[in-house]
Parts: sequence; C-alpha cells; structure tokens
Amino acid sequence: MTALTCFKKASRRLISQDQGSLFTGNDPFQIKFLEIMSEAIQDIAQAHDWNDLSRQCTLVSDGNTSDFALPSDYGRMLVKADVHSSIWSVNYEPAKDKDEWIQLQRFMPSTIPGYWIIYGGQMHLLPTPRANENPTFWYISAKLVRGADGTMKADFDSDDDSFVLDEQLLLLSTIWRWKQAEGLDYQEDMQNYEVRLSQLAAKDQGSRPIRANRSGLNRLGIWAMAR
Repeated sequence: MTALTCFKKASRRLISQDQGSLFTGNDPFQIKFLEIMSEAIQDIAQAHDWNDLSRQCTLVSDGNTSDFALPSDYGRMLVKADVHSSIWSVNYEPAKDKDEWIQLQRFMPSTIPGYWIIYGGQMHLLPTPRANENPTFWYISAKLVRGADGTMKADFDSDDDSFVLDEQLLLLSTIWRWKQAEGLDYQEDMQNYEVRLSQLAAKDQGSRPIRANRSGLNRLGIWAMAR
C-alpha cells in the first residue's frame, strides 16, 4: 500500500470522497491527513522493537577512540539494549544518566568491559575500547518509508512511497487520529488499531527476547572471561 492508496482508502471512509494526489494541492483534508500520517508512522515505530526496523551496528575501535558517531539512520536503542564486546563474554553496562557518567569518568570502577551512554549524537564508551574490540549493538532505524526506487527515508514525500511496517496498521492509525482531531468519537477505531498492533507485536517474536536477570554479571569475577 502506497501513501496515496492509504490516503484514498481513509478518505473514502472518513469523508466519502475519492482523493487525488496527497502531495499536490492544498486541500485542508489533504494537508491535515499528511500531518496525521507522519505522526502515525512515528508512533507505530515507537510502539515496539520491530524486526523490520532493527539494524546492527559494529563500531570499529582503534584503541584510541572512545566516542563514536551513531549510524546515519539511527532512531533509538532497543528497549532491552546491550552493547557487546568481541573480547569479553559480558556486555558493557549502560550509565544510568549523565550525572553517573561524570562520576564514572572521575572514579572509574574495576569493571569490564566498561560502560556506555548516548548523547550528542554519539555512542560514548568508558574505558576506551581496545583495538579491534569492535563493540556491537542493535538499534531501531529512523527510516520508516521506502521510496518507489527502494530508497529508505524518514517520512513520506511522494505518492509512491510505502510504509515499511504493516500498512493496515497505518490505515487504522490514521483513521482514529483524524477522528480525534475532528472532535469525533474515535474510541472504537483506536481500539481496532490497538488490537492489530498487539497482534502484530506478539507475532514479531524476535523483538521480545526472554532474558534472565543479569544484575552483577558485568563485574570482575568468573563470568568476566576474555574470549
């Protein structure tokens, strides 16, 4: 389903009209729908760690660099995110916040492989990773739309663009959001959206790993063995 197809299907249901291009003209319904659709894809992407949006990033470490640029399509970390070391059998620990990061920089504890935090568009690691340690992590891509030529982008800008996730979910999301914006009863439509969202998320098993409580495993001890 393209952006135009979604627009036409929604307009038939909402205003009983068949629309033309979504990106040509300045019809009020057209303008509002485009904003609603952009909001909808962002909300859907945030609702679950979708496999189709998951990407793996490997940082190339040289033994001197501790601050690494994030991928150009970086959206966010997975809800249950880890930064993996290729040397140690345990993972980097996330700093709780920026204040803890300052404390770690001042009083680095005996911890391996270390800690990570994201700010300023970079992944920061402490201590500096060894050469060829190449820390690895998963993230959710911010590019949610595929152009007709296969180009990935962050938002719709052409009638031929397609949403990379479930298109019916997008249609349901735009319908309840438009009704809400118009002050109409949207509860049933929102419930239909949430039911489909829940069903799709349940099937997307790869994004819901079953993991044991690992508290304390990232400290010096028998678990911290070099590979």
